[in-house]
Amino acid sequence: MDVEILYKSVNLLGKEMAYIDYYIVPENISAAYCDLKCYGIKAEKTTMYEGGGKVIETKQINNVFYRESDAYEFLENAAVRKTEPAALGIFMEKYILESLDRAKQKL
Repeated sequence: MDVEILYKSVNLLGKEMAYIDYYIVPENISAAYCDLKCYGIKAEKTTMYEGGGKVIETKQINNVFYRESDAYEFLENAAVRKTEPAALGIFMEKYILESLDRAKQKL
């Protein structure tokens, strides 16, 4: 697996300091004669407390997109909505269904 690429970091409002980092996770799908890539996404929420405690929550979904631009578009939507790791899978399902509906309307 290749190195994950930080796309955006979003601060969350609240008592404690918290932020969500959104990553693109490129992965090579290579056979003997081709060099294809697919892209996964990852959300990592970090919450730091005054007493020094820290909690990190992570969710990663691999091999979702075959175009890097699609991964960036998805993460932009997730970041605008401040989608937390626990909700990433549900948000992904809705995003894909909406994309399919838009594609059908173009036909």
